[in-house]
Amino acid sequence: MKTNKGINKKISILSIIFICIILFSNIVYANSSWRWLTSSPRKLLPIAVISTLMVEFMGVLFLGKVKGKIRPIKVLGIVALANIVSFVFPYIVRAYLFRATAGTFAYAWEDAFEAGPFYIVLFGYLILTILLELPLVYSYLKKYTSNKKALFKSVIGLNLITTIIVAVLERILYYGQW
Repeated sequence: MKTNKGINKKISILSIIFICIILFSNIVYANSSWRWLTSSPRKLLPIAVISTLMVEFMGVLFLGKVKGKIRPIKVLGIVALANIVSFVFPYIVRAYLFRATAGTFAYAWEDAFEAGPFYIVLFGYLILTILLELPLVYSYLKKYTSNKKALFKSVIGLNLITTIIVAVLERILYYGQW
């Protein structure tokens, strides 16, 4: 009977180790580096910013029910500032992380776009976008809306839609390999 317990214990330990290896393993590409087969998604950045800006601007105006004593150009300015912050912030963080190996911030900035498979929209970008844009847009425009709840929902919904569109487009248009 003791031998069965010992064998079962060994099988259980080996099973746990096997499951951990499967679940927590990563593919490692030794002695290789990433290269874009197309060009870097940096070329998409201005188009993504302008397109996103137009969709979010129109959406905030109409879906967010922004009216009153604010001119549309001011709404455009607020939405533009929020979008520029949300698009550029991930690259600033990436450049800061590359600074140790790049030497200067200028080289680190270049590496933020070129070194590695870095798309504009990565995992967690939607959350970051909402965390950056929602407070900027909502806090400034809430006094100019007839429905604060609609404004709040429209900012989140529009960011969701534009983020998904940019993510899909850049993965279709830009690709690379190790």
